[in-house]
Amino acid sequence: MSSFIDPRVGSAPSLERRPARTAERVEELSKLHAICRDGRLYDVELWIAQGRPLQLARGTSSGRATSALQIAIESGNHSLVLLLLTSGYDANHEINNPLDLALRARRFDLVTLLLEWGADPHQVDLDDLFGTYNSELFERFRELGVDLSADHALAGAIAYHTSNKPLLGFAKKHRLAEPMFQQELDMALAHHASEGNEKGVQLCLWAGANPHARVPSLRYGAAESLDDNDPEGEEPWFVSSAVYEACQAGRDDILKRLGPDPTRDNFEELWRVAATAPVIDLLARHCLPRNVVAVIQHHLWWATFSEGWRRLEAFRRLFEVGVRWNESTQDEIGELRRALLKASDNTFVELIKLLATADYCSPDILRELARTPSMLARMKKVGFIASQDERYRYSQFRPTRSREVLQRFGIELPKPKRSKLTAAAVPRPVTIGRSTEKEIQLDREELFERVWSKPVATVANECGVSGRGLKKICDRLAIPVPPRGYWAKLSAGKAVRRPKLPSSAPERAR
Repeated sequence: MSSFIDPRVGSAPSLERRPARTAERVEELSKLHAICRDGRLYDVELWIAQGRPLQLARGTSSGRATSALQIAIESGNHSLVLLLLTSGYDANHEINNPLDLALRARRFDLVTLLLEWGADPHQVDLDDLFGTYNSELFERFRELGVDLSADHALAGAIAYHTSNKPLLGFAKKHRLAEPMFQQELDMALAHHASEGNEKGVQLCLWAGANPHARVPSLRYGAAESLDDNDPEGEEPWFVSSAVYEACQAGRDDILKRLGPDPTRDNFEELWRVAATAPVIDLLARHCLPRNVVAVIQHHLWWATFSEGWRRLEAFRRLFEVGVRWNESTQDEIGELRRALLKASDNTFVELIKLLATADYCSPDILRELARTPSMLARMKKVGFIASQDERYRYSQFRPTRSREVLQRFGIELPKPKRSKLTAAAVPRPVTIGRSTEKEIQLDREELFERVWSKPVATVANECGVSGRGLKKICDRLAIPVPPRGYWAKLSAGKAVRRPKLPSSAPERAR
């Protein structure tokens, strides 16, 4: 039998630890696990005194089986945990880290016990540690040399759990001495800004987070280093600041609190990603963009491909605050033209009308935009340019301000040759309108007789057209209509004159 050390008599940790007694198969430990579950402490002492194994050998698969130490921790049996540890049980050989188990169970006395008896603090799961909301534990693991910012766990805990005020206070306390803590706070602030979490923003600012610092995004590449595989002098694409995130997300209320500063923030970048009209208003209070083409290009792309009306209003506000598109290369104009052509019909109409407003864009730029056959065809499709097909022309939707748009874009259309229609070109019979039952087809003589036998309004109503429409038809057919006051004079018995129907040419269309 092996010598037995009673933990109730002397259980102080020593530099010379007793060797762990291990088993190769889970079945060898099944009885030990059973008596541990039952809490039979004296039977466990007898098992140890007999020199039997306490845990599986390192690298041995246990399947779903638990261990004696895990059973003791989950049951909260302090005496059993102490007995196992004093008998040579190695906490660092466990598949399920005992420190994590104790932290989840909120048994901080067991955490202390495990650390005293050699449990490796560097193996602790930081999420479990931060989830305790215990500042004393944070301090203890920091003093033991644990990197609490590993894999940006600290930033994630602050970003996803705004109720963890002890952790915020801990980060605030050490941020000046620990530069990585400062970065973790800045990352959490950027995340809250992008999510629109005003409470999280306030807490991070209270803890000393810097809204202007450029840090990795928790959403993209949080586990990557700032310099991994990046060309010298270039930042990774996932690096941004809280001010940038607020602009991109359209959080104008949060942006006010963060306070964008032209001396600390890249305003050219902010102008490109400003997502809403209120955000653009905030930026305009400081300065207008210098690289107008890049800003217009970015906003036009977003208005074309994403979040249509919201982005379209932001694009409109760009010009309303004073941005003007006066210079551009042909390549830049060509790229913007391609973006316009990919827009939906409704978005295309609104963008074209916006670009043609007042002095927003240079006439030279507008003419260059519209000069290609593809642009002219698209403007014809949406109705800015009227179709030459008469039947299609009168049923086609025409956007408002079409004439102004064509004029601003420098599109000159050939004037149609207007030839006065004579009776020789009038088919007979002609369809005048549509009654309630069937179409009304009259020849020229019959229509003449009708308009001189009844008021035009009455005839128009019978034919299913407006009075103005019937007069237009009569003009096209060279049919004279009664002048104003004709029917009043006739009813008063005054002499009135009825003209003859103008003769038609013998070769008229039948």
